[in-house]
Amino acid sequence: MRFILFLLSFILIHSSTTAQLTNSTESKKVEALNNYVFFANECAHGMLIVHGLLYRFNQDLNKKIDMDSYQVNFYSNKDLPADIFDNTWFYDIAPYDWHKMAEIMSSVLPAASARELNLLADQLKIIVVDINSLRFSLEKLIAADMNNQDNVLAVYNELERATTLFNDFHTQQQKLRLGIDKVYYKFKSSLDIEFPNLISTMDNAYRVSLAIMNTLHAKTDEGLSVKIEKLNTAQANLKATSLESYNSTRLLSREVKGHYRNLRSQAEKFSQGTNDFYYTADVPAEYKMYGKYYYYYNKDLISKFNRFGIGIVFEINSILDYLRSDQLRYMEVPHFYQVVYPKKIEKVDHLSSTAGTLTALPTKLKNREVLVASKSIKVDNNKVVFELYDHMIEDGDIVSINFNGDWVIENRKITSKPYELKVQLNPEGKNYIILHAENVGRRPPNTMAVSYMYNGKRKQIVMKADLNTSEMIEIIQVNK
Repeated sequence: MRFILFLLSFILIHSSTTAQLTNSTESKKVEALNNYVFFANECAHGMLIVHGLLYRFNQDLNKKIDMDSYQVNFYSNKDLPADIFDNTWFYDIAPYDWHKMAEIMSSVLPAASARELNLLADQLKIIVVDINSLRFSLEKLIAADMNNQDNVLAVYNELERATTLFNDFHTQQQKLRLGIDKVYYKFKSSLDIEFPNLISTMDNAYRVSLAIMNTLHAKTDEGLSVKIEKLNTAQANLKATSLESYNSTRLLSREVKGHYRNLRSQAEKFSQGTNDFYYTADVPAEYKMYGKYYYYYNKDLISKFNRFGIGIVFEINSILDYLRSDQLRYMEVPHFYQVVYPKKIEKVDHLSSTAGTLTALPTKLKNREVLVASKSIKVDNNKVVFELYDHMIEDGDIVSINFNGDWVIENRKITSKPYELKVQLNPEGKNYIILHAENVGRRPPNTMAVSYMYNGKRKQIVMKADLNTSEMIEIIQVNK
């Protein structure tokens, strides 16, 4: 019965918004493909709800483990639908209903394409079914005695399973997006699309922004400098493209002008956030344990990209809806989930990088040029203990230290007494530390001695930095 009502509402909605297309075969194909996009987007919206639930639960549980008196008192599914993805509580049309509609309308597509897309959509649905069921398995686990270590570890293992499912969703969603694109570009040239230059400008802004989101999701900086240049160009092109130049009353409507104005604003903010990530990578204290990739992806950029936040994707799709364009709609991205552990469980001896494999060394950080030292630090173990201290004369130097993209020491006054820093190197790619001067002390520039063991002997190297440049030393593990 609900699906019949859904079909009726679908017809009504699509007679006035996104599906007001011509009756051509190609237009029907676009409509069919858009159903897959809407299915994936609404799933991503449901993932946002689950992400928030798991994030708060993880934080709450950590407090319980570290502070025995703390009560885990909020995790419950009773105020939420039994299936977040099969209920209209959060949506006009539920994700599973979009899935059904995509399957029904796939009949207008070539048979092989329909089979491929339906399989990809089915696999995406399987993942969100698992994610929804995980809510209830956690509720059962948390009902056990949390003073029992095995019970506690079972809960964290289930949270780690959530991490895997969120990553699987991202991977499968990208496969679906690429599959949709493959079908769409086979007949796109036969579509009569209005304002092609404007559409191309918006499309470029979307695709460059998406590439950056995927890069951060992979926890890597690889190729990011080139992508940032493209992003800045795309943002500038949006800013330079005026709707008035098209002399179209439809483009000059209050609705389109409002969406386009906010699109340019969000694109500018997205560009600024990406540049902040690449050149500064400041992370608020409460997100330090998550690392820079999690913070900038989940807490900064995604709201400027997705519908919730009225981001780039929402504004482009809204413009296309208002224009009733025979155009493929744009796909959003899901949050990514990450588990953090309480101090009583984690007990980290050596700091490891939150980044993945680093294929290149940074050239700029916090708006300062990064100079590469002429010497490198050679070590014979992937776990390294550094002793850091003021070189020669203690003169009030205050420094921050960046290890593989993470600020492991911030605003610390170095003295003649060594400060111990333990790090674990990435097994592949580059490893480095950067000295960043917060002041220059009484005797500029800042100088810091770094002491470490190699081949059973203590070695020392001196780093220096000022308020214009930072110094980086590459760490190289020598295998015996």
